[in-house]
Amino acid sequence: MYIALYRSERPEVFNEILGQEHIVKILKNQVAKGTVSQAYLFTGTRGTGKTSTARILAKAVNCLEDDKPCGKCENCLAIKDGKFLDVIELDAASNNGVEDIRRLRETVNYPPSVGRMKVYIIDEVHMLSTGAENALLKTLEEPPENVLFILATTDPQKVSATIRSRCVTMNFRRVSENDLVSGMSKICEKKGKNITKDALRVLAANADGSVRDGLSLLEQCINASGDTISRDLVLEYIGTAGDEFFINLTDAVYDGRIADALILIDKVVKDGKDTKQILKDWLVHYRNLLITKFVDNSEDLINMSTENIKILNEQSEKFGLSDINRAILLLSDMVNRSRYSTQPRILLETALITLANEETMEMVPTVAKKKKVPKAEVKKAEKAEEKKPEVKAANDDFSKVWNDIIKKATEESRSFKSMVGASCVITSLNDSKLVLEITNKSRKGYVDKARELISDKAKEVLGREVAIIIGNAPSDVNEGADSATNIANSFKQQFDVDLEVK
Repeated sequence: MYIALYRSERPEVFNEILGQEHIVKILKNQVAKGTVSQAYLFTGTRGTGKTSTARILAKAVNCLEDDKPCGKCENCLAIKDGKFLDVIELDAASNNGVEDIRRLRETVNYPPSVGRMKVYIIDEVHMLSTGAENALLKTLEEPPENVLFILATTDPQKVSATIRSRCVTMNFRRVSENDLVSGMSKICEKKGKNITKDALRVLAANADGSVRDGLSLLEQCINASGDTISRDLVLEYIGTAGDEFFINLTDAVYDGRIADALILIDKVVKDGKDTKQILKDWLVHYRNLLITKFVDNSEDLINMSTENIKILNEQSEKFGLSDINRAILLLSDMVNRSRYSTQPRILLETALITLANEETMEMVPTVAKKKKVPKAEVKKAEKAEEKKPEVKAANDDFSKVWNDIIKKATEESRSFKSMVGASCVITSLNDSKLVLEITNKSRKGYVDKARELISDKAKEVLGREVAIIIGNAPSDVNEGADSATNIANSFKQQFDVDLEVK
């Protein structure tokens, strides 16, 4: 009968365990010195080797050879086949009652039938009921000398503190992509299959630190391929699109080409790609854009070809940090919603349109909250500055200062120019105060939110800190030339056209 790859390729000795060197070292030393504890708690996410390590430890304490475990003696082979009488495995998810643990306790006091030690492996121990945990606790407090308990869980916080305190806890880490690539490469070589490095990296990235998940994906590709497993084949069976797709999609969104972006989505969905997976991978793409902002040599942190990483670096230069942060927050929310949605494509398209539209994008909060200036401080600042003479400058000087502020702020938030820059003009400026008037009242909310950004960029342009005072431009036409001048300045900022004020 056919055996699944993740079962047939289980590690049989300590050296075959992937990515858990810190645990392997401790267990090998304990076995060699005869200092094996009587109760262990193995914790970690799925597919990291908890149960496999428990079985290998069971072999080690019952192995008949000096090299423990040898994997070849009678006891090791019996444990591998599940026929060893002194190794008892219990799934706490389906045997979580008090009676199940009481039956286990009744057998604990009997000596081993074949081996040196009787080993109890209890998987998903956090699923035990409160009564069952209490029943197990007494046995863990005073276990017989020839009994070893190995408890495994993916959720250690749900295991009672009294049980945890009686066990040696070992935390299994997510397996790194490099370790997964190495392990899957050896399996392909053993199976006589050629697989490209790019294909291995895609498989490792989608395994999410789980050896079992990685082997399940690899098995699909082995069964579907000829002699060679390519990156394109892996992408087809995983149900995701390639890096080029997300680069093109993000470019279209940045340029505001919503129709082109929707057509790209439609094409890959018709090709059979999974919409939920597209959302997840697009989120990863924005994460990669964020990484390239801070890491010069990002090849080790980003699963992409060298050519695509160069393109990614160029793409990241277009985006400000706030834009990337908003995109990550929005896509994270959509990924969570898609888990329970019957129409994930609509969520994907909604996210796309929101990211491409400047007005809707402003509604998505950034990670860092804006600092609110207390009203009392603002009033105090205004009062203190009343006596300071304003800088006598031409409107052209105000316009230049404001244009420089707009330019710097747009580097951080690409929507600043259209939403804030085109909606304000500087009406006065002195040593410690810059007064802005809003020419488009519908943008007042956006201008208020951008106060801190304006302050930061004004400091860079002017070389000093200034208080930012924001007010509405006069609406009464009888207020005269100042209002007309402000409108002319605003028009010049937006369209680079001089208007004559009469």
